[in-house]
Amino acid sequence: MNTYWKIADEVSVSHMLEVASGLAKWERLSGTEEEYEAFLWLEKQYQEYGYETRLIRHDAYISLPVSCSFVVNGKEIHAQTHSMVPCGHVEGELVFCKNAEEIRSTECGGKIVLTKGRAVYEPVAAAQERGALGVIFIQEGVIRECIPSASWGSPAPSDWKYLPGILSASILDDDGDGLVKRLETGEKLNAGLTTVTDTSWRKIPLLIADLKAPADTDQFVMFTGHVDSWYYGAIDNGTANAAQMEVARLAALHREELRRNFRIVHYSGHSHGRYAGSAWYADNFWEELHASCAVNINADSLGGRNAMDIVHSIIMPETKDLAVEIVRRQTGENFEGVRCGRLGDQSFWNVGVSSAFASFSRQKKKLMPDGQMGFERGNAELGSWWHTPKDLPEYIDKDNLLRDGRIFAEYVMTFLTEPVLPLNFRRTAADISEKLEDWKRLSGEALDLSSSIEKARKLEELCESFYKAKMPDDLRNKVILKLGRILVPLGFTRGDIYSNEPARAIDAIPSLSLIKELVKPETAPEMKMSMKIELRRKMNYVNDSLNRAAELLIFSMKEWPCQKL
Repeated sequence: MNTYWKIADEVSVSHMLEVASGLAKWERLSGTEEEYEAFLWLEKQYQEYGYETRLIRHDAYISLPVSCSFVVNGKEIHAQTHSMVPCGHVEGELVFCKNAEEIRSTECGGKIVLTKGRAVYEPVAAAQERGALGVIFIQEGVIRECIPSASWGSPAPSDWKYLPGILSASILDDDGDGLVKRLETGEKLNAGLTTVTDTSWRKIPLLIADLKAPADTDQFVMFTGHVDSWYYGAIDNGTANAAQMEVARLAALHREELRRNFRIVHYSGHSHGRYAGSAWYADNFWEELHASCAVNINADSLGGRNAMDIVHSIIMPETKDLAVEIVRRQTGENFEGVRCGRLGDQSFWNVGVSSAFASFSRQKKKLMPDGQMGFERGNAELGSWWHTPKDLPEYIDKDNLLRDGRIFAEYVMTFLTEPVLPLNFRRTAADISEKLEDWKRLSGEALDLSSSIEKARKLEELCESFYKAKMPDDLRNKVILKLGRILVPLGFTRGDIYSNEPARAIDAIPSLSLIKELVKPETAPEMKMSMKIELRRKMNYVNDSLNRAAELLIFSMKEWPCQKL
């Protein structure tokens, strides 16, 4: 495919550095006046470029850590609590468990669990199920801010169960490893944990900046990124916001060449509300997004020092080809991409919007002494500064920021200017076939997926024919968007197109995830019969989606001279 390659030479790294450093003047905690000032500053810049702006303040459930105390056998140990942790004080015996799986098999009732890793939802949920009073996470080298909640965005009534119900905090491995050794020698350790968080419903900002194309179209390309930050957030997410603004500047200069409208969206509530801003936007702009959004391109944490891995950002099958072409041509690197996971403001899968990227450039893993690939102590995938007070302009790498900005500029401008949307659903159909084969191998004789696989293979053939068929560009684009509205939810949701999935690990074609429980030897026969009923219904959803996608393509190719989609 063609790409808008010429834009790369117009990207200004000095402008991006100016924006990132400008944002780093404010500590942008969600819902604070300092954060709102940053939004006002951004809005003014877009208005100067000729964009129509809307600055909204909407309700969101936000949590900011305030204070924490952790005492073991009378000795105070430095600890930090996290967003969404309840306020309270507990006292109990310490017990060490390596991970969530070990927590689930350990007697934790009335105790405080000590475990390793960042403060995330699964270990807290496991400890809560086992009756623990709290969880202490041992973080390596530095304590990073976390949010151990699985509620995607502000909680609806069915989401409150995904918020932590017990206390949790983090300590350094300098302190925690010693506690583990003492416990392993049989010493009894009694601890007291006190946590205070500022958690409530409050108003947070959301900024929309629109640039209309000269063409008569409702379709728009969306470039998104959160503004809220931990501390001053020069890289997370100042550099990404800077790239958004730089692409906005260039798109305005090339406005006469645009075939689609351009929309930039800045959220709050990413760090302190588990993607509350993007989730609210998806809910409240659902109809417009469903009807007209061509793609969601997300940016997070660009241009950091030593961020030399640019081939493993998340990507959907249909949005990957363009990324591969641009990254290879600009840098010589082979963009591999990884499957989209529940992270990084990916709030639009249920709407059926194809997505590309989130955090883009990252630290390269190294061979560790234990033979595993990883990061040296104190470093992380997004840099040693990530989610710490060190996230300052001094950690921005000028060359890396220019590299990332050029890639994003060409990617966005290609979507804005190509006659046909660069979304390759042949890849998507092939991915669905492959994932159905995986589910078939796992289910064995327990479930017959042959009909679904046959339909998916037929869809692959139809996609191939569709992309080769002659038809007007505007019709092809309409079909491509409608195809995405069917296949994106099929591949990435359980089928509810009006709600977001929880912030937990999710399978490919997750409507079939119950197969994992079905094939477990310990699952009771009567429960297996019940599971087959549920899976039959999910197979109906899979088959219906594949049928509708096939019918759409057949209709478009046979009837396009007279049809109105």
